[in-house]
Amino acid sequence: MKFHIYKNKESLSVALAAWISDLMESTLKSQEFFSLALSGGETPGILYRELASEKYKEKINWKRTQIFWGDERVVPFNDERNNANMAYELLIDHIDIPASQVHAIRTDIEPLFAANEYEKMLHTFFDNTSRTFDLVLLGMGDDGHTLSIFPGSDIIVNHKNWVNEVYKVDQQMYRITLMPLLVNRASNIAFIVDGNKKASVLKKVIEGAYNPLELPAQIIKPVNGELYWFLDEEAAKELKK
Repeated sequence: MKFHIYKNKESLSVALAAWISDLMESTLKSQEFFSLALSGGETPGILYRELASEKYKEKINWKRTQIFWGDERVVPFNDERNNANMAYELLIDHIDIPASQVHAIRTDIEPLFAANEYEKMLHTFFDNTSRTFDLVLLGMGDDGHTLSIFPGSDIIVNHKNWVNEVYKVDQQMYRITLMPLLVNRASNIAFIVDGNKKASVLKKVIEGAYNPLELPAQIIKPVNGELYWFLDEEAAKELKK
């Protein structure tokens, strides 16, 4: 577990973009494609803008990148809550990447079918590999959730599926999420956490007792990969380290 702490979310995003660019460049020296799973939510917005900037237009080889999503809200693509919509608006529409290499989660069919379809697609990429994604970007909510795996959810104890649908009662919304069984086989996993509201739960996730039913972010434990935490000072302020 490695920590990178920055003054604010802007400097965090700038540094993380540089780190991702370097990781992609070094990884592509020894393989054909770089597989990247994007995070939704508000936190990665600045990061996506940075990656789409002129600064990285030449340095990042998007034509040799496969883009996936960690989770998705089952709302129409043009809904502002749709994770793929945000990523297209801030990143994908501004980079040179073949459409066939961008693998959004469908939200125009029943959630169960969408989850099954996404899982089948992922099997075509990772069935014959010891590791899965080269990099998974994750956020963490102020309730300790990550992906669409929320405290108390039945799917926390699901160790069979790569992808699941889940109904979020308080949002009256279905969501589709990658599962730890798949994510924990990634080569690199990077949490991006900012803000004062997440400081106390971050301390519990990292330094507290292991209780993934209450703190689902704890279930993210790479099998053979590296786990990174990219934090701003507000989020990190209660950590002993």
